Amino acid sequence: MHRISFRALLLATSVILTPALRSAYDPAIVAADARWVVYLDLNGVRASTLGKELVDAVEAAQKQATDGAIGIDVSKLLAMVGAITAYGTNLAPDPKLIDGALIAQGTADLRKILESVLLQGTLTQPKVFAEATDLPFPAYAISDPDAKAEDKAQVMVAFPPEPVVIVSKSKAQLLKARDVARGAAPSLAKAANSPLGKARAEGAYLYSAMVVPAESPFPKNAPQARILQLTQSGSLAIGERGPNTFAHAELLASSEANAERLMKIMQGLTAMLGLAETNDAHLAEFLQSAEVSRNKSNVTLDLAYSSARLAQMVKSMRTQADVQAAKRKQPTIVMGRPVAEWGATEGAEPVPDSTAGTFRRTIDGVQLVNGSTITLGRTVGRTARFVGLEIVAADGGGTPLTIRPEFMRNVRGTMWQYPFPGTAGTYALKVSFTADPDEKTKFAVSVADPKVAEEAKGK
Repeated sequence: MHRISFRALLLATSVILTPALRSAYDPAIVAADARWVVYLDLNGVRASTLGKELVDAVEAAQKQATDGAIGIDVSKLLAMVGAITAYGTNLAPDPKLIDGALIAQGTADLRKILESVLLQGTLTQPKVFAEATDLPFPAYAISDPDAKAEDKAQVMVAFPPEPVVIVSKSKAQLLKARDVARGAAPSLAKAANSPLGKARAEGAYLYSAMVVPAESPFPKNAPQARILQLTQSGSLAIGERGPNTFAHAELLASSEANAERLMKIMQGLTAMLGLAETNDAHLAEFLQSAEVSRNKSNVTLDLAYSSARLAQMVKSMRTQADVQAAKRKQPTIVMGRPVAEWGATEGAEPVPDSTAGTFRRTIDGVQLVNGSTITLGRTVGRTARFVGLEIVAADGGGTPLTIRPEFMRNVRGTMWQYPFPGTAGTYALKVSFTADPDEKTKFAVSVADPKVAEEAKGK
């Protein structure tokens, strides 16, 4: 799908925005016939202890992905959006069949930026963006011009007079969502018969609820499928109270007998989680903090854990991910069996009567055969380079063999290779090199022996 330049969006979000007041889940903006709903209080997320760590992780990830070229202040972006509520009447596996609407509540800048980007799109990419002129408020359609006719779908973004932005798939759904938002159509707040109207989302920055569909999305014998067979509806609320982050899940069973079965199944699952092996004491404590209870047909699972510890767990995972990413970025400097690895000038001595900054590292007891490939490798450095390689027989016999890097085969700019032309034996390798001033360059010497002749394998 074609892409529009978001330069204007990035520039606008860098401006200091007036934070929206923290809002609570409001069933009055959800249609009465909704069978699922998801609410996210982005201001609540950014204000929470865990949310702050997650925001830092997102900012670090997007800077890393763009090599620092783009730096969006995620905290300000969340403040601009404020809260998002999405709902619909079905959860069909086919995305084209999913209906409903998404309501974004935020600052005036949210509307200005989004409408500016969409309006620019109608001018620069009219096959992707189009202005809807037959609605009583500004609206824009976004479609994929490259999609096949049977896969054609569009998303519509509307800007009604009310302080919301509405996203949906059709004009009819936009108009219905707008009527609900302004109190001109039935909402969940007045739908006494809907199980979604009895939300327990106090203090939650994430709340979701759904009526169990007739067809389970899980495999028949999966634990989730068995739970859904006993359940009419379910909800999940996640938020922060005092020093703890809490999760409250509630399932409405089809009968009290089924609620008893449901409670036992969930108690067994939580007990299994508590037995999970982990080297992280905090993670084990977190898994063991879940509690299951029942009140008539309602089965609830409650979990509360220190927000500071959760944030520390996220930070630890980030650190581990950064270490792994750094390792993946490190160039290959070894080919064959390593015989020596060192950092900067570790274990080396200055080379006398040479240019200042040249060092020599001696590696004794290296086994070589005729045709062995000797590889000198180093990580990328500003001034670090190999100056030469000297091969000396361990018994002192013969004439030392000296090779300069320009007479060696270079591989990917990080390795220099030389095929040993002498006889099999034990040798000392003397590697001359220069290191970077910051002494962060890594060096390595490795040896790859030639393949044994096919006819000699059976001997």
